[in-house]
Amino acid sequence: MPLDDALYERMGEPDFWPRYLFEDGWDGEDSDGEDEEDDEDAVEAYRAEFGLGDGPSLVLDVELDNEYVGLGLRLPGQGEPVELGWDDQAHFHPHVMRWAELELLARAFALHDPALRHPGPVLALLARFVVLDEGDTADVITPLVDAAFGLVRPGGAAPGGAGVRAETRDWFELRDLRGTGLTWTDEGRRSAVGQPDDPRTIRPLYSLRQPGAEAFPFEGWDELLARAAELVGTAAADPALDGPGVRAALKRCTGARGYAAVGGLADALRAAGYGGSGAEVLLRALETPVSRAEACWAVETIAGLAPGTVVRRWFGRSPLTDARHWDLLLTLPADVPGATAHALDAALRAAGLGWAEIAGSTSTKGPDGTYRTVSTTVDIRVRDSLEQGVTAVTEVLRRFDAASTAELRHEAAPHERIALD
Repeated sequence: MPLDDALYERMGEPDFWPRYLFEDGWDGEDSDGEDEEDDEDAVEAYRAEFGLGDGPSLVLDVELDNEYVGLGLRLPGQGEPVELGWDDQAHFHPHVMRWAELELLARAFALHDPALRHPGPVLALLARFVVLDEGDTADVITPLVDAAFGLVRPGGAAPGGAGVRAETRDWFELRDLRGTGLTWTDEGRRSAVGQPDDPRTIRPLYSLRQPGAEAFPFEGWDELLARAAELVGTAAADPALDGPGVRAALKRCTGARGYAAVGGLADALRAAGYGGSGAEVLLRALETPVSRAEACWAVETIAGLAPGTVVRRWFGRSPLTDARHWDLLLTLPADVPGATAHALDAALRAAGLGWAEIAGSTSTKGPDGTYRTVSTTVDIRVRDSLEQGVTAVTEVLRRFDAASTAELRHEAAPHERIALD
């Protein structure tokens, strides 16, 4: 099983996803309430491997104590996997794959291993290694990400202000590089991603998969994708799909209200003798789906339709399609209490307006050679209403007598200043 018992059980504990997703809400204690920082010998690490047989496989390394998640590609006949990317709180390089590539792999892994329901653990664990580009739309993405987190973390997060789960919106905004000049180039089969070198970009690309990169295993990656496409494609090649009863049932399912007809499609498929690799996984997704999104990908796969085709019809317009956010920088003088940043974060989250976190500090060297902090910088994300977000920030700063000395600016050039009054 790709997810061994230890990791599978750990994923079900309340503190796993806050720690895995680097959410600020984790309080530094494990699920038993013990402070792991006091235990110098505690090293909590897990490894999961996702493959499709004897070819290349994805290897996910999770080190909760070190706030590190790494993704590698194990090639046949080799020992340790080749590094594809990693995510941490320091020098991250998480931009490994496109959304379409992750969706294809997640479908193939689910067909290969029935324990990996889709959308589910693969999507939830590996979504952090996606980079979204101009070809991606929230309409076809957010229903699946919502369903994945809903399966692995039921009740673990309240819906975000825009009508999707909080994890989904956080992830979408973090991996969204649309509008930053992102381009994909194909050098033979070496599909690589690049971005213009512009110091004004506040959403830079951090990827090992750039043009000319020698360390990225392009050939092995392409082989894994090709195997996945072949496995998914076989589901639409079964002769049982040619029967008139199945074709009629598929037509009903691919419409705007097709979800109501998936049970009839399953009956038609069984009556026609639909079988082969992955057939039982797809039939289960139609007969007893955990979410509407699970039945949706099964219909798309069986019908041989491009991923997202039926998602648009069943789910309609995503709440994130028209959602807006603003990235701000707040500078606080050194005499402002450190609790101010935490109060800002709590106020913004409680109002569904965003979040705040300390980004760093500025120090100066005194005549005696010692350094003293002169200011603290706080990153602020305001969602949906800039006016309401600034009002919430101002109210908190007034409580700490900091509204007149703090400085709030837009992070993007030309870094316009925002009045705090």
